[in-house]
Amino acid sequence: MTPKFKGGDDDWLDDEDASTRKKNVVTKKGKAKGGFLGSEVGNAIVAEIFPNQCAVILDENNLRMACTYRKAKLPQVEQKDRAPVAVGDRVLVEKISNTDGVIDGVCTRRNELVRPSPERATRHVLVANVDVLAIVTACVEPAFSPGLVDRFLIAALAQKIDTVICVTKMDLWAGGEKPWQLYIDLGFEVVELSIVNGLGMDRLNGLIKERLTTFCGHSGVGKTSLLNKLLGREVGRTGDVSQSTGKGQHTTTGAYLIADSKRIDTPGIRAFGLTGIDPDELKEAFPEFQNLDCQKRGCFHRQEENCDARDLPRYAGYRRILESLLAGEN
Repeated sequence: MTPKFKGGDDDWLDDEDASTRKKNVVTKKGKAKGGFLGSEVGNAIVAEIFPNQCAVILDENNLRMACTYRKAKLPQVEQKDRAPVAVGDRVLVEKISNTDGVIDGVCTRRNELVRPSPERATRHVLVANVDVLAIVTACVEPAFSPGLVDRFLIAALAQKIDTVICVTKMDLWAGGEKPWQLYIDLGFEVVELSIVNGLGMDRLNGLIKERLTTFCGHSGVGKTSLLNKLLGREVGRTGDVSQSTGKGQHTTTGAYLIADSKRIDTPGIRAFGLTGIDPDELKEAFPEFQNLDCQKRGCFHRQEENCDARDLPRYAGYRRILESLLAGEN
């Protein structure tokens, strides 16, 4: 039996009233088919999404202002999105006052981190145009989650987004075998962190310095607390882990770009569904498969005889994701 998407409606926080749009193809400077603009035209970045409007930060003076949408100027894409723009989008803003404006166009995206909306034929674009995805997972309280880590790694690879796995709460680690050691051995960037004693903070700062970085993970793993420590100021509310479920309480209500920084905080999620991933290409996201003899023979790593991947640590996770994709789930 294939796994089901375990997200809830409270995970989907963007405006649902967005029109159906066609896929963008750039044609010439400043313009693109489907209504997208060239990247050089934008004069602001989207910082936060609200129903029927968004907040942007202007390039010229870092002024934050509320913007509505000029619908005739919005891009047209194939699949309906939860909102006309995403945090991280470059946009063209016409100022109405010092605090208000209207979005006159959206620039072509370099990348986007997307998950499907459960039971709806829409996409939820978490963020766009990011340089780094910081996958935040705790060593304990809640326990390290390789399934979520793998899904984020797959989505980031498909969009050519660099990744760093942040293992938080190391001051609570009692020792023993580290379940994230596997990712270190495979060559992924992994940083062990503690906001209590400062472990790993300098290294993480060095990896993401001057790069637009979004922090994603389960609730309760310490994303916002980590950002508070990195930036040296309070940037959001934090909450305790639920004693009944072992998962954190939602404290960030939507992705938002923190003022005067290149850091994006996101809501804690229960599960991350994959979209736009070809099942035939999933094995390419697992570097440990690449030099296997069976891979060279075209093995799908599913039910083939003499499959060399079956004894590898992440094989079970690969099969769960593969079966869900083949079943049309996420």
